[in-house]
Amino acid sequence: MTMNYMRTFFKIVLCAIILLQVVACKKDLYDKEQYQKYLKYMSPVDSVDQRHDWKLTTPKQYSFIADAGSNIQKVMVLDVNPFNSKQANVLNQATITDGGSSKLAVSVPLSATTLYAALVDADGRFYVKSFPVSQEKDISFLGASAAISTQLTLTPQTYTYCFEKDLPLVDDYDYNDLVIRLGIEKDLENPCQVTLQLTLSAVGCTNQIAAFVRLCAFNKADVEDITTIDGKTLNDNLPAGSKNLTDKINTFQWGRNSDAVICLFADAHWAMNSNQETSANAGAITRKNYNVLSDISYEQLDLYETTVYRKQSYVITFTNADLARNFTLEDIDPFIVTIYNGARFETHLDYYKNSQVLYEYQLEQDIKDLPWALVVPSESFQYPLEGQQMGFRKRTSTGVVFNDGAYTDFGEWVENCKAYHDWYLRPNEQKVWGF
Repeated sequence: MTMNYMRTFFKIVLCAIILLQVVACKKDLYDKEQYQKYLKYMSPVDSVDQRHDWKLTTPKQYSFIADAGSNIQKVMVLDVNPFNSKQANVLNQATITDGGSSKLAVSVPLSATTLYAALVDADGRFYVKSFPVSQEKDISFLGASAAISTQLTLTPQTYTYCFEKDLPLVDDYDYNDLVIRLGIEKDLENPCQVTLQLTLSAVGCTNQIAAFVRLCAFNKADVEDITTIDGKTLNDNLPAGSKNLTDKINTFQWGRNSDAVICLFADAHWAMNSNQETSANAGAITRKNYNVLSDISYEQLDLYETTVYRKQSYVITFTNADLARNFTLEDIDPFIVTIYNGARFETHLDYYKNSQVLYEYQLEQDIKDLPWALVVPSESFQYPLEGQQMGFRKRTSTGVVFNDGAYTDFGEWVENCKAYHDWYLRPNEQKVWGF
């Protein structure tokens, strides 16, 4: 029996199991033991650390004192030394004046050990101090290095979110069915506003996918409005054939529990390629795999395409400046909506997996295995090519460990959640997008 045949057979078995679980009234019709056996067979790793929350970041708060220089205007937290780099990511920033103080919430990658704080004066001079991620005391700038950095480019802190499309089924673990990047930029001239910047990088499937962002724990008392800068959205001129998955296409809406929700797009394929002709196809669109194969043969042109990334910005207006100042990437819950067996399912990051923000459905997710979504604290994360697993780690019959995949250290992190927090920095260049 070939591997492909086995995979197909087991997938049919799992479909039957899930179907019983979703539609049956009796819980005992769901055979969890069979589901676990299937997961074990399909999983690219021997075991999953049961302590896993699949987080590669942690929330921190730091206090700063503007006790250096004069005519100070703002304080920033950066990921690198601005005097030694051409580009630095701004983890957060706020206005501050001479002798004043400020507290900033920050999302910090677990792989980081040192961060950099900068006071910036009216002339663009930076007063820079490094500090450990574990810092608890106020950060002073007395004796800080000072200079005007003319070659520095400041960019918003941005993370990459990778999704598998097949919840509640098991998929191929290449995590490229949808790849989006989300960054946060603060507007110090409008202290109640935050801009969420989206880049749609890849759609590695032919299923329709809708994508949303929930602002966690922000309700009608906290959010005044969410708009796009120019009024345009990635849902503009959405074809009739794309409106069956979701009717939640307004940029700003409220979830089932009154959480603020942003609709990024209702159809990833339309968002990626909105110029295609639909009138000749009853309002439907051509669904290709975008940006998941580096070398596309002539025979693959009907299924695969390389195209430019699509970008969109969303301006969030909070009801007060404190909410905006402390808003970080830790406070968002990006998720996708797909249809299986006529029911809509939401695929969230693992620690939000039972949220059911827009749609209600019956699904047990209490088995600890690889998640359907991952967040990687990098704006340039090179996701796996189509058919390449994120990581593969299995022991042979002799006990020797075999590591393979797009990231060979991914399996190490899967089996030990306390180690290899920087696995995403070491790709196999032949198996990821971007080389």
